[in-house]
Amino acid sequence: MDPSSGLSHEKLPPVAVLHPPPGDFAAYIFDCDGTLAATMRVHYQSWAKAIRAQNADFVLDWPVFCSMGGMSTHDTLAALKRRFSLVLDEEQLRASIDATLAGDALDNAEPCEDVLELARKAIADGLKVAVASGGQRRYVQRTLRAIHAETLFPVVVTGDDVLRMKPAPDLFLLAAEKLGVKPASCLVIEDSPRGREAAEAAGMACLLVEPR
Repeated sequence: MDPSSGLSHEKLPPVAVLHPPPGDFAAYIFDCDGTLAATMRVHYQSWAKAIRAQNADFVLDWPVFCSMGGMSTHDTLAALKRRFSLVLDEEQLRASIDATLAGDALDNAEPCEDVLELARKAIADGLKVAVASGGQRRYVQRTLRAIHAETLFPVVVTGDDVLRMKPAPDLFLLAAEKLGVKPASCLVIEDSPRGREAAEAAGMACLLVEPR
């Protein structure tokens, strides 16, 4: 089924246990959408619908959308305009995306159990954990509640807290600062190439997972 055809909440198949790279880490910093929660399809579908409302013949490619993970709405829109010569009104696009996300799609989000288990194990091992997401805080908080992880992370930083989004390192550096650990002692768990770029720019190791 075309992932843009409707909002889907199918159960995820079992996945293998994640193994972090070797290192003397003091903290793990997790992305949210597509990493902790299987919500990339939800966001993809909201974008695809919003773009079709203004460009009926345009089909947003899933790999293209995933490659832009971590970018702000404004930067994602600008990138799509440059790449595909689209004519899009940002205010109208934002309103359409918000209208979709205002429904129950995020409230029904499925957790990425392998990533959540990695977070739980890190806590059990005495490591600090945080969330660093380029999404809006209201959506990130709803997503964390949906996957029953809202009390798991004492530090949550979002796109509302920084001026520069991924691949800039700001989100990860702010998370490390709030955790009270050095950037070099942090492992970032991400699902997007730009997230990995941001981690590397912050001087952090990165475990890249498949976006879900």
